Amino acid sequence: MPKVGMEPVRRRQIIAATKTCIHQEGIARTSASRIARQAGIAPGLITHYFDDKDELLLETFRSIYRELATDTRRRLGLARSPAERMLALVEAQISPSTLTPESVTAWLAIYSTMRDFPLLERIERAYDHRLISNLTHELRGMGLDATEARDIAEELSILMDGLWQNLANPVTFTIERARRLLYRYLAIRLPNVTLTPPEDDAARRAAEDAGLSTEARQFLKDNLPLVPVRLAAGSIVKTRSQLAQLYRPEAKASAQAFGVRLSQTRLGDIEALRVVPKPREPEANASLPAPRLFYLFGGGYVTGEPELDMPVIGALSARLQAISVAPRYRLAPEAPYPAALRDALAAYRAFTLEEGSFWVVGESAGGGLALAMMQMAEREGLRRPAAIALLSPWVDLTHSLPSANDGIDPTFTRRNLVESARLYAGPESDISQPGLSPLFGTLSDLPPIVITTGSRDILQEQAQALAAAITAAGGTVELHDWPGLWHVFEYYRDLPEAAQSLDRIAAFLRSHMLPEQERAA
Repeated sequence: MPKVGMEPVRRRQIIAATKTCIHQEGIARTSASRIARQAGIAPGLITHYFDDKDELLLETFRSIYRELATDTRRRLGLARSPAERMLALVEAQISPSTLTPESVTAWLAIYSTMRDFPLLERIERAYDHRLISNLTHELRGMGLDATEARDIAEELSILMDGLWQNLANPVTFTIERARRLLYRYLAIRLPNVTLTPPEDDAARRAAEDAGLSTEARQFLKDNLPLVPVRLAAGSIVKTRSQLAQLYRPEAKASAQAFGVRLSQTRLGDIEALRVVPKPREPEANASLPAPRLFYLFGGGYVTGEPELDMPVIGALSARLQAISVAPRYRLAPEAPYPAALRDALAAYRAFTLEEGSFWVVGESAGGGLALAMMQMAEREGLRRPAAIALLSPWVDLTHSLPSANDGIDPTFTRRNLVESARLYAGPESDISQPGLSPLFGTLSDLPPIVITTGSRDILQEQAQALAAAITAAGGTVELHDWPGLWHVFEYYRDLPEAAQSLDRIAAFLRSHMLPEQERAA
């Protein structure tokens, strides 16, 4: 994944300053120069990122609802029943993490201008409609008929709207009082239902964040709340171009930092990138074959290329003193499933023809592709790697598991996964088949595997399920679950945690190398 660009950081910074200014001085006195002073930036930057004050107020209003949506997704990911999901929707509306004094004051101040700005009214109506619809759905799941479920949902929406307005005066009305009122209402309307608030892991996450490096905490501050990005067939070429522009400077810097040389090669009929590390001891073990690494890049099967994964490929090549080869498999939707799997397997066949043992590594979609490829390679009787490393692997395109980190992972969302899966699998494919979802394939008799993830990883549940399934099948697996970290955090070279994880991955691979590799490394 790419580093965050400056524009999203600046926009979040300006919006946060706008909320603070409205809270401190009121909306009438909140000027561009006052916001600039609060943000610590030049006033001209505000008009650079926002056309005028009206647009800034509109985006501030939208940001409040984005934060609400983020907290809602997190809570829904922890819920396991219609009653818990209904309470998750309610609890998100009165969460201290989103109902900050600044957010409540800014919402109420901008809300009061709604008559002058029709777009604000449309945003408010869309949010209310979605909330009522979701509440109705969960109440129906609890056994209520359609009319009663709709009535309670609408009443809850009106009640919570009024609670927000009263919370603008925290001296006489508090979040705790708002919660008591909501549960009192629910007890009256649902007398035969025992309501237990779903688990809220905010305290655990706060403790994990406190243990992160300064660089990791800054990354989270710069990237959350996550701005939604759509992945669609009609715009995927443009999306790839935008991501490549963002990735390439870091990819080039990583190659230089790790001292690796890049060249183009072929594995059979498949184009590939070859990455050669600078030897630490040029004359040592010159007669022995260098260790080799077969690498599959990520990008949801719809974006990405080997060069853009250089922060990971280069790091492992340098640490292992291994020659890495990364096939340039075809991408969807132009080449949907099974094109990527066929390309990977064809490249792997050619790769295994060369003497010497080797490793296989993949990240995200590349991790799932690596596992699906190895399952097919086992059936063909192809040579096996000494070990495998899977970084935040995407191994279940059905998404049958929950995603409790949706909105918490600063890189992308469950919606992006669903969009990518649809583009890759196509409308006719059974996405539970092992070629697409290798979690459901044969997991016995695989080489030793190390899996990395983090407690913010959108695919954490999949990594945990894969490790458990491999163990149950009698395999050898290590799961490195990093507190507070996100999807393929190893990509971000400035993070101390990334270097630590890559060190541990390299140590695992090295510990399973064959004797001739050990002498050459």
